[in-house]
Amino acid sequence: MKPLALIIALLAANVSQTHAAVSVTEFGARGDGVADDTHAIQAALDTGKNIVIPEGTFRITNALRPKANQVIELVGTVRVTDSNIQRLTADAAAGQPSVTVANASGYYPGQWVTLGAEDLKIQGGGKNKVRREGGDCGRIASIAGNTITLDLPLRRAYTVAARARLGTQPSAFLITQPGVRIHGTGVIDGNKAKQFDFAPADMTPSKGRGEDTRAGCGISIDSNGPDPIAHLRVAGITIRDCILHNLSLYRVRHTLISRVTCIGAHDKNILLRGSEDCQLIANQCMDSDFEDGIILYSGNNHCVVQGNICVRNARLGICVNAFQTGILLSGNICRDNPANLSLRGDHCSSTGDFCAGKGGVRIEGRGNQVNGLVSLNSVTISATDLNYTGGIISGPPDEPLQIGMEVFRNTNDPRTALVDGVRVRGVTIKNCRTAVNVKGVVKDVRFIENRITALREPFHIALECKEHVTLERNETTTTNAKEGKAK
Repeated sequence: MKPLALIIALLAANVSQTHAAVSVTEFGARGDGVADDTHAIQAALDTGKNIVIPEGTFRITNALRPKANQVIELVGTVRVTDSNIQRLTADAAAGQPSVTVANASGYYPGQWVTLGAEDLKIQGGGKNKVRREGGDCGRIASIAGNTITLDLPLRRAYTVAARARLGTQPSAFLITQPGVRIHGTGVIDGNKAKQFDFAPADMTPSKGRGEDTRAGCGISIDSNGPDPIAHLRVAGITIRDCILHNLSLYRVRHTLISRVTCIGAHDKNILLRGSEDCQLIANQCMDSDFEDGIILYSGNNHCVVQGNICVRNARLGICVNAFQTGILLSGNICRDNPANLSLRGDHCSSTGDFCAGKGGVRIEGRGNQVNGLVSLNSVTISATDLNYTGGIISGPPDEPLQIGMEVFRNTNDPRTALVDGVRVRGVTIKNCRTAVNVKGVVKDVRFIENRITALREPFHIALECKEHVTLERNETTTTNAKEGKAK
């Protein structure tokens, strides 16, 4: 063999070896839905090789932990087993790490567990659901008899009188290393109906970060250190019925989540926090019990949310919370969420998004751009330096909207921007009783070259706003609601 051909052959063999995948069945995983396959799958992951989880139902009792740059092909179903819930048999004081339960035989060191009690705060949610917030959560450090010691001290006391309980609450995958890729046609099943229903929990109480999500998710991605982790990919799989969030990303960079179907999370389907340069592309997020389809919760910058479908979630379809910058929304479809789209960040944009069904749209924040939005329900604006261009706002012909677009500041919440420097240009507003309503404290609001048809009045501008609102070259038609004739 010639030297160049030999080099090419050696390189090809090395690449093939690097990317060769092993099946978890080679390490003893059975995939029969009965055996506990946690340790077998983890043994496969611990080799550092790429792995395949083939057809079958693989029951797990703790979070699976991939290595850096590992590729996981998910073909079958990974199912979180029914939660092991035990009552406390003795009061547990705050500031120490141990609890005593009725029977500790079903637990083991390293498992993620959560403490709950009936004196914890009640969390109300969407779809008229109520549950209690989680208490302390962490991993089991050791077990002696029926006394379980966690890896962190308790933040609060737990009493027998308050029916304190300990339950397993792992994520299916806990990713703390860079470069991990999970892809395939398989399913992560959180089995929420048989989980410990105390959530969201403060998973790492020593860090004091509020809602943390290392447990109770389908996939939880979170750096182990102060710096973000990067270059992660999740594609093609289905994640369903997790007791917390189906997919949670925290302190992540340069990461792509694409073509993932998230169904029926107890809380949020996809949660993104403290992350930069991430892309959520062509995902489907449906039927959350308590909250949102996709939420960029806090601390995110320069992320893209494109081509996603969010329907029938309990609170919001897509939400970009306040004080986040450079979030780009494009071509998303939101339908039948109580609020379809909420854009509260700064210097963000929405381009070609489509919202329909019972939910409206809320535009807030500072320095945002909205282009070509189609909303088949009302749009509310409380924003500073907003350019809103093109698109359609319309109710159905047989059930017109009371108000198409409303401009006002309805709260003293500092996260809600003042209404100042708002430009609305080239928008079609129709099938409304009142097309545009402006009220409250506003400054420098302009409507330019819009096409408006209203049953009662194109513009209703409150007396206190008149000197601050400018109307320029708008085409307006008022129809008789009774006879449908133009006036």
